[in-house]
Amino acid sequence: MDYPNLLETAFDEFSAMPADATAGNAAGAGDFASAPQLLIWRQIRWSNRRPLIEVEPVVPGGAAEGVRNSAPQTTSHTAGENAPIQESNPAQVYRPSGVRIQIPLTPGAYLGLRIPRDSEGELYRYCAGYTTGTSNDAATESAGIRRVPCPEGTRIQRGQQCPRCTARDEFTALHSAHLYPGTLTESMRAYAMLEHRLYIATFPDGTHKVGTSSLHSTPRRLDEQAVATATYIALAPDGLAIRRAEDAVTALAKIPQVKQVASKYRAWTNPLPGAQLRVAHQEAVARAREALAELARTELEVPLTALDEPWIPSLAMNRPYAALRAQSPEPLAPCDPGLGDSGTESGAAGFFCTGAAGQFLSAHTGDADAAFLVNTAAWRNVLVEPAKEFTRVRVQGSLF
Repeated sequence: MDYPNLLETAFDEFSAMPADATAGNAAGAGDFASAPQLLIWRQIRWSNRRPLIEVEPVVPGGAAEGVRNSAPQTTSHTAGENAPIQESNPAQVYRPSGVRIQIPLTPGAYLGLRIPRDSEGELYRYCAGYTTGTSNDAATESAGIRRVPCPEGTRIQRGQQCPRCTARDEFTALHSAHLYPGTLTESMRAYAMLEHRLYIATFPDGTHKVGTSSLHSTPRRLDEQAVATATYIALAPDGLAIRRAEDAVTALAKIPQVKQVASKYRAWTNPLPGAQLRVAHQEAVARAREALAELARTELEVPLTALDEPWIPSLAMNRPYAALRAQSPEPLAPCDPGLGDSGTESGAAGFFCTGAAGQFLSAHTGDADAAFLVNTAAWRNVLVEPAKEFTRVRVQGSLF
């Protein structure tokens, strides 16, 4: 097998970066020459309605706080098969470079990886860093948020952030800022003062959530959510008012504000027929509108403008959404992402990408009719090694 691996392009891009491009990060590109071919899988990021694989190379470094003093296990490839995983020099420690590389997810491209573990069988998982506001001027549209790499490059066992980055994060306070406005920093207050929208999203299993998106995150916020269908139902001049509306929809219409990724994934692999989904969504939107009408009667100071704008999936989502549009749904088969559960070879995954929905990739291993869905959220912040693998999963081909 000799397919170009999407992940390998990250090494070329990082090593070609000029010194000033990596200034202020945990490491410069010059440190990369002696680093192993290892990456931290960060996420699928959506930009301009297109999915990007976001990864972060690692570089040699001293033992950072929270990191065991052992190196990742790396794999040596031989012709036609993989050699046993060998333990590297236990005195060597690698750390996040602080530079994130975004790789366009091109249809038909091959993606293969192995997932190393330490001597105790634990994944190498690293803190995602924290977010801050980007503007101190509430009167401009330059307000936004930005990600800051974890200063310590901390290794974590669970979650997304180390305790220090959790404490540093400015975005978290935004969720409750309508209740405790004094908790916002000046730059996050500028972000909160942007125009915001309220949406109702329905997932393939017929469940719903209510959510918000800012001026800058529409429609990206819904692109990230892996919804089956969604409708923007209200507009507010700022994020504080829209979150009061969001709370009202949850309290009065009983529509939650959160749906876990694992639950979303199960919904995609066991969807309702399209007609049932549309009816379920329309009923949820109607309940939410009733809740907003009640809010308008009881809290006149909440400035809302009614909307009726559907969210439209992008062309990059065509393959996974084709299963939902079918009169008789042909769901994409579930697939273990290679962390050792049933369905694939332990510690490995590889496939041809055909599309994406949120953090999920639609894929196949040679037969486009035998398609499956990969939950890449399982790899978030985990160390991976580009490799030539193929996912082993039983998939029933199309009957039509």
